[in-house]
Amino acid sequence: MKLFSKMSLGALVPVLAVVLLLSGCVNQVQQPKTIETIKIGVIAPMSGDAAAYGEQIQRIVDFYTPKVNEVAAKSGKAYQFVIEDGKCAGSEAVTAYQKLVTIDGVKFVIGGFCSSETLAMAPLTKDGSALLTSYGSSNPAIEGASPYTFTFSYSDEVVGKTLAREMSKYERLAIITEQNDYNVGIQKVFLDELKANYPKVTVVANEVFPKGATDMRSTLEKVKKMAPAAVLLNPNAGTGITLVKQMAELKDWTAYTLFGQYVYVGETALAAAPELTNGMTVVDAPSINNPELTAMMDEITKTKGVITDVGTYYTASLMDDMKVVTSLINEFGNDPAAVQKALKERTFSGFISNNIDFRNSSFPGVAGGIYKVIDGKAVYQQ
Repeated sequence: MKLFSKMSLGALVPVLAVVLLLSGCVNQVQQPKTIETIKIGVIAPMSGDAAAYGEQIQRIVDFYTPKVNEVAAKSGKAYQFVIEDGKCAGSEAVTAYQKLVTIDGVKFVIGGFCSSETLAMAPLTKDGSALLTSYGSSNPAIEGASPYTFTFSYSDEVVGKTLAREMSKYERLAIITEQNDYNVGIQKVFLDELKANYPKVTVVANEVFPKGATDMRSTLEKVKKMAPAAVLLNPNAGTGITLVKQMAELKDWTAYTLFGQYVYVGETALAAAPELTNGMTVVDAPSINNPELTAMMDEITKTKGVITDVGTYYTASLMDDMKVVTSLINEFGNDPAAVQKALKERTFSGFISNNIDFRNSSFPGVAGGIYKVIDGKAVYQQ
């Protein structure tokens, strides 16, 4: 008390004021938030026939991750995308999924690209331990496969029906299909639609070759003997290149009108047999004319490498998938049940649509588009 006896109350007040002011400043300094890092799995065909797609998918993920994390930082989160090889095959995708969930501890998996990957993984999600959102799988069987499985792709049902309508102008048709979930899905819808709505059309050849086959010459010879007016090429990624190469080697295919699906939107497949594929009609996703998306795709090409095989739609669907899933995790936390509930109750705006809607379907409600191959490129018609 001797100290205070030597100081007047008037002298003590300014000292106390300074101390309190400094104390307030210290309390007002915001401590940096602790950032929670969340791992999300990505299944892509990093090897095998469709490896070119996997490489391009990785480029898109690498490019878009910083943009996702820039938004996530506001919620105290950061995302690490762990890519595993699904090889465009069911058994390999299941192995990759189990590794992601059990070893890496992820609760969200973006994938697969191929329908065979997604259909094999879907049953594993039924217990709600992880949420699966595909950016490329389109087989109609995905619908209702699991409450915790969704796809940002258009449906093969749309593609198959559009192909049937376009090819119904010809009376004698042939279809060449790879034994693969995606391709068999297209085949079934196509044939069912012809039977139901175009009775005057005859399918003179309905040939199926084994998954990943390297020699389709005997199949092609069978089709040629039936002299169809138009032929639907229905292989998977990678194998589609081999198919048109061998058609070109056998020659005399230019007399037939050719149709195809997404494989022949990619410039790599078209370049494998440019004279043969020129003029082909391709049914795939609708074209997306979004300046922001175009600018980002140009930047990816400049900084990471080409993404022409993945193309506009799947670039858009992959980025939409990453954006929607992470935005919901930012809001609800690393909780598959809460994010699944939000997906089923809301609509979302993205590059593929301003109304991405999973409220009544596992698909987002996107229609198909028609392309014509002109000078080595699939040009959008409608």
